[in-house]
Amino acid sequence: MQKSDIAEMDGTGMKKPDKKILMMLTVAITTVVVVVMLVRSTKAFEVFLDDRPVGIVDSQSTFTDLLESIRKSAEMRYGTDVFVASRIDFKEVYLPDSGRILDAASEQSVSQVRDSVLLEAKVFAINVDGEDIACFRDRASAEQVLERIKAPYLQDAESGAVTGFVETVCIKERVVRESELTELSDPDEVYDDLMQENETIKKYIVQKGDTVSEIAERLGVSIKDIEKANPGIDIDRISIGQELNLSVPRYRINVMQTRTTVYEAPAAYSVEYEETDELYRGETRVKVEGEEGTKLVKACYISINGYPEETRILDETIIREPKKAIVLKGTKPRPRTMAYGEFYWPSRGRITSRYGPRWGEKHSGVDIAAPKGSPIKAADGGVVKFAGWSGNYGRLVIINHENGYTTYYGHCNTIKVKVGQRVARGDVIATVGETGRATGPHLHFEVRKNGVPVNPLNYIK
Repeated sequence: MQKSDIAEMDGTGMKKPDKKILMMLTVAITTVVVVVMLVRSTKAFEVFLDDRPVGIVDSQSTFTDLLESIRKSAEMRYGTDVFVASRIDFKEVYLPDSGRILDAASEQSVSQVRDSVLLEAKVFAINVDGEDIACFRDRASAEQVLERIKAPYLQDAESGAVTGFVETVCIKERVVRESELTELSDPDEVYDDLMQENETIKKYIVQKGDTVSEIAERLGVSIKDIEKANPGIDIDRISIGQELNLSVPRYRINVMQTRTTVYEAPAAYSVEYEETDELYRGETRVKVEGEEGTKLVKACYISINGYPEETRILDETIIREPKKAIVLKGTKPRPRTMAYGEFYWPSRGRITSRYGPRWGEKHSGVDIAAPKGSPIKAADGGVVKFAGWSGNYGRLVIINHENGYTTYYGHCNTIKVKVGQRVARGDVIATVGETGRATGPHLHFEVRKNGVPVNPLNYIK
């Protein structure tokens, strides 16, 4: 064995490691450790918002703190609760690109995140019949608008009245994007818009004894509005059963009030007719007087925007039975000139002056303007009582209807009848003129009951 070989053997007879190899291994291990430590020291997180990369941060809390700052800033700007709607994901990265690192102190980084994140907010919408008409930052603002709409009617509400809306109105919670928050409504502006009036036409059926002025007063509208809503109708000549249009105010949201009450009312009696040849056709006479009973009525009164709209009878209970009336009905042919007890219009034209106070004195009839020479007809059958000149009346015809009523026809141009002549309803008795105290051609028409002037419009059919 050579000497050099013996020198590389240790005492156990094993061969010693080469020093050069050991040194190389040491350097390699040290390098790996240094590289691992260097990589771990540069660990970061790439941020994704809704799967879109936004940038890189050193820690997840750094980004969540940045988002919280952006969220609070939006809440202060819009005055309502704002929340982050984007999905946030983090991915570990090493040796990140310095150009993509987000710096919370950099306005550019903050702007980059603000443009990428989806912010949403909870708002409150006034919903009318399924449609959102205005959105507010808080529920109180929406409630304030609705309460302001109701307020005037609540002040005047009768005891027991329930106040609500005609439409289905509610406040709904909605979630909107940040971009829509700039469109939120101002309560005062919304209220003003909702108070913009729109006219709506409703129907009214003329009842017995109705006059246009009474209808207008009862329903809270003006005579001018009734004329406007009925351009093809002479409102001075309305008749029972006639349908009138009434213009009433309507809004986007309308207030309805209902009040239920119980009261006693007369129960109408039925009428049984028996024919008799002792009376003329059209004449009747009571054989047995009817007697009203009493009923208990439960009714619901409905008004819209303060105007009466409808009365609904919910229930009726008879508490005292009515007594039937028996009426005789004539079958004997009646004379042509016999009065019917109802007056027809004596002339066609426009009423220019009504019954009542005028020029400091009482006007005892109505003036009907018509072209000179237009026919004047008997309002009902009867006998001519006067035909001639009579002071301020000028040429005048008076008809006695032999039932307590007389009618006057003044300012005539020509007279077609003589005293004592019998006339039928609709017979021409004179023509329109301007004789006597008159400012133009017209008919002055009076109805007198037992010699006392009454309002002709209450008696004309």
